[in-house]
Amino acid sequence: MKKLFLPLILLIILGLVGFRLYQKLGSADPAAAGPGPGMMGQRASMLVETAAAQPRLFDSKLEAVGELQPHAAVDVMSRISGRLKEVRVQRGDPVSKGDLLAVVDDEDLRQQISRAEAAIAIARAGVSREQATYDNLVIQVERYQALHSEQLISNQDLQNIESQLRASKAQLELAKAQVQQADASLSELKVQQDQTRVYSPLTGFVGTRYLDPGALVSASVPIVRVLDVSQVKTIVPVTERMINKVHVGMQAEISVDGAPGQEYGGRVTRISPFLDPDTRSADVEIEIANNRKDLKPGMFARVIIAAGAPTKALAIPRDALLTRGDEKGVFLLTSEQTTEYRRIEIGRIQGNFVEVLDGLGEGTQVVTSGAQKLNEGDKVRIG
Repeated sequence: MKKLFLPLILLIILGLVGFRLYQKLGSADPAAAGPGPGMMGQRASMLVETAAAQPRLFDSKLEAVGELQPHAAVDVMSRISGRLKEVRVQRGDPVSKGDLLAVVDDEDLRQQISRAEAAIAIARAGVSREQATYDNLVIQVERYQALHSEQLISNQDLQNIESQLRASKAQLELAKAQVQQADASLSELKVQQDQTRVYSPLTGFVGTRYLDPGALVSASVPIVRVLDVSQVKTIVPVTERMINKVHVGMQAEISVDGAPGQEYGGRVTRISPFLDPDTRSADVEIEIANNRKDLKPGMFARVIIAAGAPTKALAIPRDALLTRGDEKGVFLLTSEQTTEYRRIEIGRIQGNFVEVLDGLGEGTQVVTSGAQKLNEGDKVRIG
């Protein structure tokens, strides 16, 4: 037992000594130690740049983005109900005003027209019959009147024949009215037959084809959409501050991504008489000539309207501007070199500068480079 007990004690002593050495080595390892105060400050801070809000000259130009729309867009429908027999155009086809676009089946109408023509023939035959009866009675009345003047017939006989004449005249007028009624019915059916042929109401292009032959149509179902793109237009919002500087007839410059480097001339044609209460802006419509047909409805258009001489206004670099929903703001620096968010109201944006309408004073330092990565209260260093 003594031989086993002594080695066990030695193993325990060696284990305790090794554990104490491990603790000392671990406390001396710089990688295991936490960062000192200086290192922690460096990790928490971010290097940023600042700039002062200063007055700048702004061109009195309204810059906005809108979507191009056709000068006119019409959904073409059939004026009568029926089954679509033929559609003669496809999407993108050019059309002129009066071109035949589609045909509705008119088989039922043709049968009704045949019946109406037969009814007219019968009515006219009735007129001929009543006319003959009337003419015969006129001759008889004249004879009876002569006999009556010679007192060869009684008053009663003369009155009877005159009464027959009046009745015959009424029958003749009725027969003529029936002919007129049949003619009117036939004309109405022919008008309906003409309406089975659907024509283009304007010159342009087929923008959409909604239906194919065999579909049921009515006055509320569009068959094709025709677009007039000889001119295009765009509607852009103009702020309350700038709206009084814009007037009908003012020239505009338009550019689109589909034609880089190309500028198009436009003209202000309409200005909304009221402001949107949510955006405090009014819609301005601009028409653009499209002689080459290279401007397509749906393109985004960048619009510049010259609205007067340059004016001086407080400005900040565009990099400093923050957007939080509908709100605009910037980061300022406190005396402790931490960030403080400040809400501002902006005006024009030109190049790399933003006009400040409210929220900042001249000379106020704002964070520029790095502002988008910061949060309220972050520790920063100015580079």
